[in-house]
Amino acid sequence: MGLPGCGKGTQAKLLAQKYNYDHISSGQILRGLLQRENLNDLEKQAVTLMKKGALVDDEFVFGLVTQEMEKSLSKNIPVILDGVIRNLVQAEIYWDYFKKRGLEKDVILVKLAISEEEAFDRLTKRRICNQCGEIIPWAPETYDLKNCPKCHGVLEVRADDDPEIIRERIIKQGRAALWPVMEFFDQFGVTAKIDGKRPMTEILQDIEKTIQ
Repeated sequence: MGLPGCGKGTQAKLLAQKYNYDHISSGQILRGLLQRENLNDLEKQAVTLMKKGALVDDEFVFGLVTQEMEKSLSKNIPVILDGVIRNLVQAEIYWDYFKKRGLEKDVILVKLAISEEEAFDRLTKRRICNQCGEIIPWAPETYDLKNCPKCHGVLEVRADDDPEIIRERIIKQGRAALWPVMEFFDQFGVTAKIDGKRPMTEILQDIEKTIQ
């Protein structure tokens, strides 16, 4: 968890690749709706809200995510939830789900801590592949990239990374929503805070120590 642009997706992918975990991103699931045709009314509403930088209905996202989780858990494959829990209502819904599944002792919540200024800077500069949807974080090692290292598609600024929308997202999804979520999970002793302003490799090492 963390502010938009804190590196949740990047670290989740690195961990998934290294440990063969399944990576579940609510944002990626929702963006996948943009590539589909014949959406139902709820899916259309979700796409409209996402383009505005607003949060999609809690129960709707919960259904999509847990559907993916069950596929992995039924095969005994651990999962990484990337940016899934974004407000207190969602935190309570997911914790209830974890308890019902007997997973509460297996949950580790990692917060990647960055400032709001750092979040804004990263989000206005990161790009996405127009072919496979791969998100390329803003970092010195990606500055000169013009094409996706995964499929060679063209890298573009994300449609929902408009500066004004970003400022709103940081407020709504950050200080207004994230801190109550962290306090909620703190009471169960499952949270860890990691400095997200450092190089990606250093952050990954700290996350690995936390998991171990």
